[in-house]
Amino acid sequence: MIDFRKKNQVMGILNVTPDSFSDGGEHFTVEKALEHALLLVKQGADLIDIGGQSTRPGYAEVAPEIEAARILPVIRELKKHSNIPISVDTYFPEVARAAIEAGADIINDIKGLDTPGMLEVLATAANVGIIIMHSRPRRKELSVAEDIQAFYQEQFDRCLDYNIAPERLCFDPGIGFGKTVPENIAILQNPDAFRFRDFPLLYGVSRKRTIQHMIGDSLPQERDYASVTASLFAAQAGVEIVRVHEVKGMVDALKVWDVLNTEHK
Repeated sequence: MIDFRKKNQVMGILNVTPDSFSDGGEHFTVEKALEHALLLVKQGADLIDIGGQSTRPGYAEVAPEIEAARILPVIRELKKHSNIPISVDTYFPEVARAAIEAGADIINDIKGLDTPGMLEVLATAANVGIIIMHSRPRRKELSVAEDIQAFYQEQFDRCLDYNIAPERLCFDPGIGFGKTVPENIAILQNPDAFRFRDFPLLYGVSRKRTIQHMIGDSLPQERDYASVTASLFAAQAGVEIVRVHEVKGMVDALKVWDVLNTEHK
């Protein structure tokens, strides 16, 4: 089973879509996707997160069959060449089931288990990790922290109802999903306020508009240095997993921070 509690884990992003906001089409064939995945492994990624659907602002949803056709061959090929844990970014229960059968180790659900049938699928896969992300519209009577904590509690209780072991769970506050820029920055600044009890956290801010807001007008690919900086801040504030496009820069930043922090002590 995946150990979500290990510190300073780097999740490399592998988009096998034609239209992702930052790298759409670059890794759309199985061959190119495998090549990039193995590069991320070589650069030091601890996990690979494979997505077959763009969730950029204003995205058009693709059918589960299309998403599955994009990601399943990549999972199978990567399993032949590496033992790196594979996460699949999906909120479709049928895609999650097929991905698990193909060898996925984690289901990363941006809709946080809200899709009917997802819990039933995950309840039958005892060794598969589950990342529960918050992406619901915020209830205006609650602060963003209160709303996210209430969501975490609700989904945690549902997992217990399905006999899903707590150690399988990791939570993600959903930076960039239904939140204002100041709210996204607050999530980055104070991870403790957005942690559910003592459960592990995943943060994904890489190349997002929150980064653009902080550094000024920029193309997504021009935001990697700033993305690494924001992710490094989160990791040093206790976030267990950071999800990034620029794996080598993130791994190197963590190594340097660790050496300097150790020497300082």
